[in-house]
Amino acid sequence: MPAKLVVAVAIVVLAIGYFLGLWSDLGGWLNDLANFLAASTLVPNWLLGLFAICAIIVAGLLGAGLRPTRKSANPDKDEPTE
Repeated sequence: MPAKLVVAVAIVVLAIGYFLGLWSDLGGWLNDLANFLAASTLVPNWLLGLFAICAIIVAGLLGAGLRPTRKSANPDKDEPTE
């Protein structure tokens, strides 16, 4: 049931956005983003974006690697603790 509610809310929000004319605003924002990514500085912005995505992935992997392992309630069956 909650999934149907989420879909219904999403449809209502999209319909309201359509009737309020927000699609043109969204298109303008996407156009601005595309222009920013296509612009050139000493280092191209698209390359900086690629580096940022890689840095986020590496930070996530390092963060996951630093987490302590969980102790199990029953080591023979590897049941997780609660």
